[in-house]
Amino acid sequence: MTFARKMIKFAGLLLMTALLFGMCTQALAVTDPVEFTIQVTPDSLTAPGDVQVSLRVANTGDRDLTDPVTLYDPAGNVVASFGDGGSVMLPAGAFKTWEGTWKVTEDQLDQGKVAYTLKYYLEDESGELVAINSTADAPVKFTGEKADLTVKRTVSPEVVRSGKQVTVTYELYNSGNVPLSDIRVKEEISRNAEKVDALQPGEKKTVTFTSKIGNADLISKATITYKAGEDKKATTEDIGEQTIPLAKPGLSIELASPTTGVNIGEAARLQVTFVNNGNITYSNVSVKDVNKGEIITNLTIPAGATVTEEKEFILTEKTTFKVTATLPNNTGDTSSLTSDELVVGVYDPQKQLILSLNLESNPQTVEKTPADVRFTLTVTNNSNIKAEDVVITHGGTYITTIDEMDVGEIKKIVRDVTISQPGIFRFTATAKDTMNNEVSFSSNDKKIEVERLTGTAEAAPTNTPLPPKPVKPTNVPVQPVDPWLTQAKSVLPYALYGVGGLFAVLFVLFAVSTVMRAKNKNKSKAAYDHLELSERRDYTEPADADTQEIREEWGELPPVRSLQENEELFQAQPPVDMSAQMNPEGAYRISRSADEMPAEQGEKRSAVQFVQSPEEEE
Repeated sequence: MTFARKMIKFAGLLLMTALLFGMCTQALAVTDPVEFTIQVTPDSLTAPGDVQVSLRVANTGDRDLTDPVTLYDPAGNVVASFGDGGSVMLPAGAFKTWEGTWKVTEDQLDQGKVAYTLKYYLEDESGELVAINSTADAPVKFTGEKADLTVKRTVSPEVVRSGKQVTVTYELYNSGNVPLSDIRVKEEISRNAEKVDALQPGEKKTVTFTSKIGNADLISKATITYKAGEDKKATTEDIGEQTIPLAKPGLSIELASPTTGVNIGEAARLQVTFVNNGNITYSNVSVKDVNKGEIITNLTIPAGATVTEEKEFILTEKTTFKVTATLPNNTGDTSSLTSDELVVGVYDPQKQLILSLNLESNPQTVEKTPADVRFTLTVTNNSNIKAEDVVITHGGTYITTIDEMDVGEIKKIVRDVTISQPGIFRFTATAKDTMNNEVSFSSNDKKIEVERLTGTAEAAPTNTPLPPKPVKPTNVPVQPVDPWLTQAKSVLPYALYGVGGLFAVLFVLFAVSTVMRAKNKNKSKAAYDHLELSERRDYTEPADADTQEIREEWGELPPVRSLQENEELFQAQPPVDMSAQMNPEGAYRISRSADEMPAEQGEKRSAVQFVQSPEEEE
């Protein structure tokens, strides 16, 4: 009762507020006291020409206008001869008349009237100014001859499939007041012209042209000639180009749902998406589901557009959706399109299957690959129902099947495998719940790395496929950047600057040395100019006189040893045995001991091989 009384009181307040607002609005409304009338003479013409205009503006109210009124002609220009430069003040009961000449245009004859406009401001009850535009018009009737042909073109279908026929229709309407004769229409898509003998005022006739479209667009363009009344000279009108496009289909349909399953009795959202990448427009589209019947009607899919429709359905069991769209289109025919199946599961919260998988490995890092690793997978049934036929897989490789697991039961699966490369490993358990929904659960990711010589682990290589048997590591991460490489990259810019500076110093030193060599050369040349040159230069057999002078100054020269004596001297030296250091080809060879050789690297191709029979323990 209290709630009802509150609602009645609230409704009463709303009603009173509405009444007060209406009263305020009425109080603020402006009453226009200005009366504006106009007349023209003559009121009929046979062609565009002058008319005499008489108009009267009066203030019929009991209050003076505080602002002037301004007169504008039919072209929107101020009538300067009206009052003072086009404006007048109107006290209460006063009026102002004006007479002038106006040349009526053909458009105004077609409209059948001449209109003048009066602009001014009025004050409302609150003292605010309100702009007023008042228009007065006088009828002007056209009584002369007027030849006018109105043409309307229609293309059907709007888009044409290859090899199909298109029809272009012209509707000819005599919108003048004289008969039209000898009307000829020449259309671009046809070799032949169409003819209409006569067309009376107000009469309509149509002509059509047809053509087949090939593998390109068509262009519609027409030229129309006709004679008006008694005229012997024909009038020509051109109808502009219009493209008739070749149909290019590109429609696809997709069925989706935000979730793959809902609780029993809840609503599942179904999304039907049309992607139109073609130039065909589909109208009045209907969509029908194999189980739910017609779910969408009167849908339009414009060319180049993406349209999505959503529907909700209450589900009590797992449901398979598959829809077919009926697609009338602007090519003149009707097509259809069917989606793929979409399965939406239904779950009972009390009977939902929940499994948890915990993966461990021993070791977690290996010295090299290939290597033996023991995986231990712990599967726990955390649901309120028994789990049956739980299939354990690694990637696409089957591992084992757990026949059944009671509520809360834990199963351990141990596998010894050989891995050929480091990577990330993950196992999956798949089973069906009590409502026949197939559900999957994934374990945690286990990363196995290769130890470096420094004790750090080497990241797994990337983009290396794994063989299918028996266990395939998955989700191999992107190889991390070597820290030495990262440090080298960070130092590289400074090294480049250092090399550049060193190069500059070397260049300066080279330039200085070049200058010094040039100076020394010049000095040397100057020195040669002061030496006495011998008349004879015989370095193999010096002249006796020269030899005698040398002996007198230096004494006896040392004996010269012959080449044969030099050979005997060398042969007297003990030979060196180089055979132990030479290879069969006679070249020297530097070899490294086995202790210095790096450890042999395993193959980069990944493979996992069973090396021990599986052990399972509860």
